[in-house]
Amino acid sequence: MLLREALPEERQKLYELGHREWPKGRSLAEYIEDNQKEEAYGTRYVLEGADREIAASLMLLRLRPYLYGIGSVVVEPGFRGQGLGTALLTQCMDKHPAAAFMLYSEIGTAYYERLGFQALPPAYQHHAHGLCMVRADQFLYERILQEPIPDYF
Repeated sequence: MLLREALPEERQKLYELGHREWPKGRSLAEYIEDNQKEEAYGTRYVLEGADREIAASLMLLRLRPYLYGIGSVVVEPGFRGQGLGTALLTQCMDKHPAAAFMLYSEIGTAYYERLGFQALPPAYQHHAHGLCMVRADQFLYERILQEPIPDYF
């Protein structure tokens, strides 16, 4: 599997895949409009198979100089259960070894805890539909708690 930045011409397919997973009452056009805002301050990555088919994707958002947000993690249905989501997350985080990473989990904590994430304390949780989790060394973790927590992304 090859990690690379998504090409502009692939975004429509990636938006459609994301919309299937998280429509949240939005039309595809509304979903695309919401997600296009992220393109300005983030990078969409894909894992590509040997046949150049996209197997998984995510959005890596630069929230602060030391903090990245991870959003829209999705694995194509035919590729699920093969560890590709983990590979994608790990490879993207390895690109910024000194940074902290934040995400909002809608699947509970166990999966992300295996990757070194921890849920923020209840006082920092502001969204019922996603649990805010962070992967950071102790210094950056404490710094994150001293600043406003980035909104759901």
